[in-house]
Amino acid sequence: MPALFPNSALQVRPRIAVEVRPEGVYAASATDSAGVLATVSTMALAAGAVVPSLRVGNIVDRIAVIAALRKTLSAVQAGKQRDVTLVIPDTAVRVLLLDFDTLPSKQEDVLPVLRFRLAKLLPFPPELAQISYQVMSRHALLLQVLVVAVPNEVLAEYESAVREAGFEPGTVLPSTLAVAAALDEAGPSAALLVNGSEFAVTTAILRRGELLLHRTLELKVDPMAAAAAAIALEPASVALAAGAGDGSNVAVAEVLHGVLADAGASDRAHEELLQAISVAAAYYEDSLAVAPTEVLTAGTLVPAALDQQLDGSGLQVREVLQAADLLTPTAVPHGLLAGLRGALRG
Repeated sequence: MPALFPNSALQVRPRIAVEVRPEGVYAASATDSAGVLATVSTMALAAGAVVPSLRVGNIVDRIAVIAALRKTLSAVQAGKQRDVTLVIPDTAVRVLLLDFDTLPSKQEDVLPVLRFRLAKLLPFPPELAQISYQVMSRHALLLQVLVVAVPNEVLAEYESAVREAGFEPGTVLPSTLAVAAALDEAGPSAALLVNGSEFAVTTAILRRGELLLHRTLELKVDPMAAAAAAIALEPASVALAAGAGDGSNVAVAEVLHGVLADAGASDRAHEELLQAISVAAAYYEDSLAVAPTEVLTAGTLVPAALDQQLDGSGLQVREVLQAADLLTPTAVPHGLLAGLRGALRG
């Protein structure tokens, strides 16, 4: 059963991790459990190659994705190591925080209870999904439980692609939970995290390893329509970016973002991003009785641009992944490597 949590004690994490995103495939290795990235390899994907959702058909261009997995994983592979931690998009899973008065003491008795509860909460049958859970906190007579559910067929898409690339997925993590594992649990205050992609954003609040909020919002931007608009307006630039080698994810993101901004198509997505951060900040203040002062970013979010958008809010922007988390400098945006840092840690 895949371990879907940042700090699972069920197994020793592989020293190689790979994340499959709509923007590309990102792989890294670490020499030990500290998770500092020793080697990094990336390969861009054409728009629409990966369209994450809760339905079958996430990996649209299977040949391209498998080729990208094979290339990036081979570049960071140490010896004949084949086991990898696989990070998948947040929109391909459901992450919930549920309250229980009590749970059975035996793990095999817990899953039926969770499936019964999830039957009314999931848009897919829980009996046809991989379910994992972790008790987050115990307050008085109340248990708060983090539950992650992913449809079996969707999980199989990602896992089989890794296997066809010649590797074995040992642990599977949703993107934001992977990023969460990169945060310092000993920090004195809670963290407000924002993990973005071109078409979705997840906000999370964590306090000393405890997840208080996890909310994924699909932005109202159609990836196929965005790709078509980009190609129509900037065919040469987009083709060059999509076909380039390592590190070209920067060009793809910049071209798409620039074209959409010029066309005015991304205005609504920007508004939704800011609204998502505003809702998370309000929840932070209500729950912790103190206003957040900092936003930690991961994914495709550009800290400088977000900092400008948040000007006047009192929130400072800082990336999760710092230079000290890398053994060697890389041109790949740090936000796109934050999940790998967390996946390799611990």
